[in-house]
Parts: sequence; structure tokens; C-alpha cells
Amino acid sequence: MNIQIIHPEADQYGNSRENIFIALGEQGDYLGSAYTYPAINHHQPDTPYLIYISVDPAELSDEIVQQEVSRELFNQVLIRARELRALRPDLTARIYGEYQADQKQRDFYIGTEFEADYSIIMEASIAEGFTYNLPEEITVKPEDLHSADRRIVYKERYDTIFITPLNLDTLAEQGRHPRFHNLSFGRDGRLLGGCTFWAADGYGYIETLYVMPEARGTGIAKVIINYIFDYFLANGMNLIRLEVWELNTRAVALYRSLGFTRVEQKTMFPGITL
Repeated sequence: MNIQIIHPEADQYGNSRENIFIALGEQGDYLGSAYTYPAINHHQPDTPYLIYISVDPAELSDEIVQQEVSRELFNQVLIRARELRALRPDLTARIYGEYQADQKQRDFYIGTEFEADYSIIMEASIAEGFTYNLPEEITVKPEDLHSADRRIVYKERYDTIFITPLNLDTLAEQGRHPRFHNLSFGRDGRLLGGCTFWAADGYGYIETLYVMPEARGTGIAKVIINYIFDYFLANGMNLIRLEVWELNTRAVALYRSLGFTRVEQKTMFPGITL
């Protein structure tokens, strides 16, 4: 089958046309699309340069044709991803197939040269009688997420620390829901870090935990974890769960040092390190 690959105009997210691919059939019929975009995050030393790709074939009645379209789009978008990678030879880089809940899509990426990555579900049991006193110099404040302006400020901070950008709608929903606690920790008016946690079905869940780059190595992560432990235990819960990216070895080591153990793993973004 003759498949034509074209570049449309830049999309509404600011991605350049060289990073966007449209597959057309012999009669100009739409067969699918693909795109790639780079995301540099200097605050994740293990994976500072991520290049995401997405391959989205149209629903076609002929499965063999659909597979051919997927493969052609993948080949084209991977070439472009390698070009983007070559622009930053100074950084460790990893190309990822955009996460899909669809097992078929995951299998497609893993059927190429990509390998599976995992997120780890970790669990800790808080010892009976555990108590914790917050250091006097540390201040704890709830984040104000009720206004759109404050949510934008929070997102900007979040996106400089975490690899996956924060969804503003998700953040707004958390701000409205009383079970979510979104806190910031500071000292002498300076932000050190923060966390989001919540409870359900007898478990305490740590949604996010972050430390500002300039505060790393000061022990603030352990302060935040112990504060969360104390909160959950005071509210009748001694089992705590969190999810962490397996490649985030620094975070995994921290959680293990605080008594967390792996209880489950989930397939995440298939990818390849270059």
C-alpha cells in the first residue's frame, strides 16, 4: 500500500510542524497521525531529557493495513526523535512511547526496540506508638488552590520539578475535594518542599512529594514523610501507599530507607535510552 506522510501546520500546543506526521492513503484519505516533542527537566538528574512520541493510527477495517500505517508512522517519528536527541548530546536522554491504557498500544511499542518501564507501588506500615514533632523552624501551610491564578503558579512550580506536566483540571478538582491535602513546607519564609496526600479505604496515599532543588540534601523529604505519617496515624490509618517511577532511583532509595517496600508494579511508558 502507498502511504504518504506529510507535515501539517504547527499545532495549538506550539509543537512545530517538523514534529507532527499525518499518514494519508492513495486517495488522500486519513490513515493516522504521530508526533514527537522534547521535554527537558534539569531537576530529574537520572532522566533529564525526555522525548515523547505518539503513534495513533486510524481505526481501519484491515488490521494488516493498520499495522503497516503504525509501523510507517513509528519509523518516521523515531527518526525525528533521534534528530531532537542529537541536539542535546550533553544530556542523558530517553525516548518514550506516550503512555496508553490500551494494552494493544503498549504491545506495539514493546514490539519495537522499546523496552517496558514500570512504576512501583510501595507500602509502609507505621509502627504503633509512632510520634513525630515537627521542628520549630519548619512552617506548614495548605496550598491555596481555589483561584485560577494560584493554580497556575502552583503548576509552574510543579512542572519544573516533575517530568509529567500537571493537569490544571485535576488540580482544580483536588482543590475542591476535602480529602486532598496539599501542603507546602518552609523555613524563614523560603519554600523547601511540599506534598499532596489523601485517604481512602483504610489506606493513606501519598500523591506527590517534592523538594525544591536548593533544599535537597537538607533532610526536608524525611520531615515531610514523617509529618504525613503522624497525620495518618492520628486519623486511624497505619498503612501508607505511594507510586513512584522505577527509574527515579533516588526517590525509590529514599522511600526504602523510610520503611516502604514494593508490593506491586505497573507498566508505564515503553522507551529506549539513547
